[in-house]
Amino acid sequence: MERTVARWLGFAVPERISFLIKSSIFLSICGATLFIALASSYPAVHDTLHNARHALAVVPCH
Repeated sequence: MERTVARWLGFAVPERISFLIKSSIFLSICGATLFIALASSYPAVHDTLHNARHALAVVPCH
């Protein structure tokens, strides 16, 4: 993975910075997924997860 990043950026990235970059990308994807699952008003997503949203009792949908 580090070689791919180094080739893509054109320079080597220290291990600590590489870890921070990968962690922030992973957490951003997780956050976006949770947001879409719990806060989306798009009918296909809302209807599928309607019962789960009520069971969590943290996301009102009505």
